[in-house]
This record gives sequence, structure tokens and C-alpha cells, in this order.
Amino acid sequence: MHPIQPSPQRRSAARRITLAAAMSIGLLLAAAGTAAMAASIKEGGDLRAALTGEPDVLDPATSSIYTGAQVYEGIFSKLIDMDASGKFVPDLATKWTQTDATTWTFNLVTNATFHNGEKFTSADVKYTFERILNPKTASAYAGLYAQIDSVDATDPAVAVFHLKSPFGPFLTNLATNGEIVNKKAIESGDPARNPVGTGPFQFVEWVQGDHIKVKKNPTYFKAGLPHLDSVTFRFLPVDQSRIDALSAGEIDWADAVPLQQVPTLKTDPRFTYVTSAVAGIPDYLALNTRKPPFDNPKVRQAIALTINRSDIRDVAYLGTGEPGLEEVPTGSGWYDPSGIFGATPDIAKAKQLLAEAGFPNGLSFEYLGLPQYPELLKTGQVIRDELKQIGVDMTIKSVDVSVWYDAFVAGNYQVTSAYQERTIDPDNFYSLVLKSGAPINTTGYSVPAVDALIVKAAASADEAGRKDLYKQIRTIASSDAPLVFTHYETLNYLMNKNVTGSIITPTLSLHMENFGFTE
Repeated sequence: MHPIQPSPQRRSAARRITLAAAMSIGLLLAAAGTAAMAASIKEGGDLRAALTGEPDVLDPATSSIYTGAQVYEGIFSKLIDMDASGKFVPDLATKWTQTDATTWTFNLVTNATFHNGEKFTSADVKYTFERILNPKTASAYAGLYAQIDSVDATDPAVAVFHLKSPFGPFLTNLATNGEIVNKKAIESGDPARNPVGTGPFQFVEWVQGDHIKVKKNPTYFKAGLPHLDSVTFRFLPVDQSRIDALSAGEIDWADAVPLQQVPTLKTDPRFTYVTSAVAGIPDYLALNTRKPPFDNPKVRQAIALTINRSDIRDVAYLGTGEPGLEEVPTGSGWYDPSGIFGATPDIAKAKQLLAEAGFPNGLSFEYLGLPQYPELLKTGQVIRDELKQIGVDMTIKSVDVSVWYDAFVAGNYQVTSAYQERTIDPDNFYSLVLKSGAPINTTGYSVPAVDALIVKAAASADEAGRKDLYKQIRTIASSDAPLVFTHYETLNYLMNKNVTGSIITPTLSLHMENFGFTE
């Protein structure tokens, strides 16, 4: 899920060094193997990849499910991207310069063509971001670009962004959710089901409930890429089904290795295993502040003080990942555990707060569970058992992911688990998930003082100042507890030995243009 699975964005030189060091640990063996095999990569072939579910749409401005991004990011290109170390690298832009605090100039490639034959120019850049910001588009990512005042496309080979104020996360946002679209393709076609980009692969077909197929873009602007002729993305939501299909030779690459099988599969000589210590997903417990009993902050605080994150890691995630206190992992330069309410359990205080809220004998409520995401469901089960300590009876109602999603975005739930994929810069979480009226603010949380801090932190290029502002935000928000961070989960990919090029980057893009089969 996109907003639920979700969002990374980032950073300064110091931040990139921190991330690079951490990622080098998780990717060292995989990268070494990839480098060794790259020399013997053969051109062509059809890669069969297994995803954890089916996308909602393939329009990058409106997709809200992470499996959608896994597909459409190979169809579209962005102005800039991020490599595995967190460094910004060129994509459709050859270089970028900040001419003053609110002006960014991007020099563009001149040899990129959309899959419909339209030549890529700065007009497409202008159209892309005006479309995202247009309320009629209803883009969940509009908040990431709210600081854009205008885009100058006078020169077809140059796009100039004029910002309303300095904007710290700007480059990170472009590298994460900045897929460039074409006006003619959008307005004369079906962007949700027939995407048209400038990326390494172009859309072929979508067979509902089964697969999406893309094929090599013969006019891709990056020489020598992609290596593959095509990629078929199969939808295999049951964890074991992906491993069974890989073992049977029915697929070549699989996402989300079942955690209980990681110790065995990562050393299985049939496969190559890739993971990352810091590129992943923050999980959280969402408490609907618009519905009783969670309209009472003391009830939310009692829940926050009862949760034992180490138990969640050990039981739901089988010891993988790390306990989650905030939106970024401990390896991030933005990480600051100070001032977090409920960082450690305090059962006595939780009982006291519950009594003060008018529930001295406890209470009951419903948790909306997702069987298709077993770690999240197990998180709910752990929390259910722990809440018994304070007299809370939490019943779990398991529903299909589509039912869950509709209820989640509409705010028709009491408590559930969720996650926000691709959170690199803290603004990617707070501007989208906690700010009043934000597109993924499903908890209904609305505090003007927090909104002001979120806006101030985003509208700054001073990293030290921004870190202090996010500390203030975390202190207030964790005490108000509209959501409680529970875990920071890591990604795990598994593939046949003859597949090369798969690594994990901060943006969580699969970068399948680099995939190939070895000789």
C-alpha cells in the first residue's frame, strides 16, 4: 500500500554519509555479488516477478498502494533519483542548481520520448506538478509539493521551479514521488489503467487478478538499458505462494520473503537474498481520534504506554527489523529518541490514565486486521494480549485488504495497523499523515500548533533547525498519541541465482532497468 505501505525522502551531505554507511552493511554481500555478475549479464529475457498484491491504479499521482509504485516506477522517469547510498543522481535532469533560496533550475535530457511518441520537454515537468497540485486530481502527494509556486517551462530543455519559501525536502520529494507524465497521454487516454511514461519499460497489459506485463522501451534515453525484454508482475498475496512459485521455477524474483523463512532461504544455494538495514517502512498503530473512545487523549496515551515494541519485534517480526519509536530508523540522520511519550511501557500509569478517562474497569473496542499482511495482523494480536493488562478487551476483525483500505481512508474504523512506505525525510510522514486535512490523515488528528511546526520545518533549508522542529513535533504528537509507532520493518527480496541487478534503495524503487539474467 502506498500511503499505508507508503514514503521515503531526504537530505544533506552528512545525512547521506550516515545512510551510506548503514546501507553498506545491509547490502555489502548482495552488491558484491551483483557487481561480479554484472560483467556476464546477457541481454533479453522475460523476468517473472511476484508482488504481494495487485495495484490499485498505475497513475503515479493517484496510486495509493505500494504495489502500484513497484510497477509504475519502471514505466515513468523522474527528474532525479537516489542511489543505494542516498546520493541524488540524474534521471531526466542532467544537472540541477539552486540559484537562490526559492529557485531551482533543472537542465533536462533532450533525447527522452514518451511511449506515445511525444518528445519530453520542460512542458511535461510543468504539467506534471500542476496536475499533482490541482485539487481535482486528488493526489495523495500534493502535500509534498505545496511549496511550489510555479514552474517556468520557457526553455524546452530547462525547467525552473519557483518555490513559495525555502523547502528542505524538495529534492528528496522529487526523487521519491516525482514521476513525470505527459499531458496528451493523460487527457486522451486512461492514466489509471494504461500508463504512458518515458521509463525503461512500457505498459502491455493488465489481467485483473493475475498479472501486469511491461515490455522493453526501445527508445529509452539511457543507453544500454534496460537489459530485459519484458517483466511480468504476478499478484501472489499469500506469502508461501511466492516461495512455492520461486522454488517451482514459475517466477524469478519475489518480494516480501516470509520472515520465519528468512534464516533458511537467505543461505539457500538456489537463491540470492537481498535486504537493507535502513531502507524500509515504519509501522504504526492508528487510533481514530474522531470515534470514541479514542476522542479522549488519555485513552490513547494509556494504549501507547501499554505497547511493548520489543514484543512486537520478537513475535510479529521474528526478531527482524527494529522497535519503532518514530518515522525513521535508528540509522537515519533524522533519528532522535528523546522526548518520545511512551517509549517504554508503564502499565501502572496506563491504568491511571484509563481511570481518569472514565474507564476504571477497562473498555472494549475493535481492531481492523489484515490477514494479507501477517506481520501487521500479528502486531494486532500482540497488542490485544498486552492490553489485557489494563483491562482492555480488543477484538480483532479480519477483512480483505480492499475492505480495509476503504474503511481506513474513510475513517470508518476504531483501531488498526498501518504503514507509510518511503519515509526518508520526516516531512514525508508528517505533512501527509499528521497535518490537519492531509491526504493520509486517517486518524483525524488536528492540532494547529503541530500544523504550524510541520509547515515551519518544511519551509526551511537549515537541517539543524529542522531537526529541532521535528523533535518538537514528535514530543507533542507522541503525547497526543493519534498513532503509536510500533516497528521499523526491513525489506527482503529473493530471486533465482541467475537474476542480477536487484538492490534496495531509499526510495524503494525496484529499478528493474538494471535487472538481467546472467550467462
